[in-house]
Amino acid sequence: MTSYASLEGILTTTLGLTRRPVAIAFRDDAPPGVAQFTGTQPSGCSFWKLAADGGAFYTMPGDHYNCPVGSYTHNIPLPVERAQELPQVLGVMTELVI
Repeated sequence: MTSYASLEGILTTTLGLTRRPVAIAFRDDAPPGVAQFTGTQPSGCSFWKLAADGGAFYTMPGDHYNCPVGSYTHNIPLPVERAQELPQVLGVMTELVI
């Protein structure tokens, strides 16, 4: 069986990490013993910070709807009424770079 504490130590030392590593899994069912995330976050990246701060939780697809780019990269289809948000956000991001 994998020792996650040992793996964390190896990753932290080898990579010179200053924060704890974060792990994700794409699962069909909730992981046993892990609480479901409650509340809202402005973006999918916000979940990374919560996890790096020591939070252990799982999310549902709807938890990611506030971030159309993150939803897209995680292959979470937005609801029909929000589907136009991805091209809008990408358009704004492209205009900011130019």
